Amino acid sequence: MKRFRVLLAAGLFLLLTGCFSQSVDEMYAQPKAPDDYLKLDNKISEVLNAGGEYAAPLTGELTQKVQLQDLDGDGVQEAIAFFRVSSDERQLKICIYRESNEDYELAAMIESAGTAINVVSYQDVDGIPGKEIIVGWQQSDKLYSLAAYSIHNDQVLELMRTEYTDFQVCDLDTDGVNEIVVIHTGMGENSNRAELYDYRDGMLELDSAAPLSRNVTSLVENGVKTGYLKDGVPAVFVDAAYASSGSAAPGEELSAFNSATYSGEGHITDIFAWKNGALRNITLNSATGESDGTIRWYTAVSAKDINSDGILELPDPYALTDPTSSSIAVNFWAIRWLQYDVNGKSSLVFTTYYNDRDGWYFILPESWDGKITVSRNDVAGGERAVIFSYWEGQGTAEPVPFLVIYALSGDNRYMRANMAGRFRLLPDATDSDTIYAARLLQSDWDCGLDEEGVKAKFALITSEWSYEKS
Repeated sequence: MKRFRVLLAAGLFLLLTGCFSQSVDEMYAQPKAPDDYLKLDNKISEVLNAGGEYAAPLTGELTQKVQLQDLDGDGVQEAIAFFRVSSDERQLKICIYRESNEDYELAAMIESAGTAINVVSYQDVDGIPGKEIIVGWQQSDKLYSLAAYSIHNDQVLELMRTEYTDFQVCDLDTDGVNEIVVIHTGMGENSNRAELYDYRDGMLELDSAAPLSRNVTSLVENGVKTGYLKDGVPAVFVDAAYASSGSAAPGEELSAFNSATYSGEGHITDIFAWKNGALRNITLNSATGESDGTIRWYTAVSAKDINSDGILELPDPYALTDPTSSSIAVNFWAIRWLQYDVNGKSSLVFTTYYNDRDGWYFILPESWDGKITVSRNDVAGGERAVIFSYWEGQGTAEPVPFLVIYALSGDNRYMRANMAGRFRLLPDATDSDTIYAARLLQSDWDCGLDEEGVKAKFALITSEWSYEKS
């Protein structure tokens, strides 16, 4: 039995020292002796032996069943453990353990009815040293509630509680203290809204609210994120599924439909910022009730800091004509990347051919606008090629290829990258299982790029970005 307890303590030690929320200094600090974790395990076992079970958060970045946080700002971390005790009326429990006299004691407990703990976040939302605990409780299959708790002098105070679909914590009004922005979606149009909760008089109170766009059907997975606008203003970007019908004009995203009436589901992005003393949907068109400038029917790409300047850009896709296809389906897309200011006005950063299938994008020079088409040539053995051709859509002239970009994999990828006329697009150190190469083809049309110019406009697609993630 003693050997089992030591192994259990060792597992708990690895779990705690691997907690996401540790600082760099803490990660490299001398670990505590396993005896300390045996003491913590003794306290946790009291709940488990009484019929409890672990109930770690289901989603988010913090999903460990035991987590470390400095909740009271004294420089010493508390241990937070998540349980379900099915025999209790309030089944879900968050136990907070504090070191005391070389032992651990239960300092406080948060309890709630429900079926699961959906998400947990630790943030300072009252301006007092330390962190509050923000918890998303799953009440039933389709009902979730969000609550925030402060722990002072071992007393738990619930600062707010509301139903929610998603949320973000950030300092929208730039007063130095975080607010909670809660996103609601529901059956009725008035249910789709964003609410801002701000700390005042000892509680988190509803400060202001702003509507989401009409015809929003649901939120996109991981579609609520924080970022900065063009003028350095923090904002919350809400990407949602959108269903409507209308008419597409030539040259718009659905140009392949030749002005045919369409009906389908795309994405729409609402941007919320602090303006004129309240939360505002800065992209909302009051006449239509929608952020119609952000509607897109190509949904494989979402908001990101595409040029790494600290400002979040929105994608504005449009179809690239494919003269070899007789189908109305769009095979190739270009993406205009737009930055927004606090007044909801957009400005173009650049336009890319966005190849999510192979994990790269290419910045299209302005001189190429309306003059190119794109095709693919994937061959066995790990060679995937995207071909850029000069074609202005006039008469029966065939597209003239002038640039090929390759994604090469397999054992002979180095040999194929060094074939005549090809050049590597990335430094050797950044290549791994896939090598990216290109070739400029002889053409009467001057594309305006040499090898160095092609390299400068090529980049890999990186993971999504947010200026503050909790």
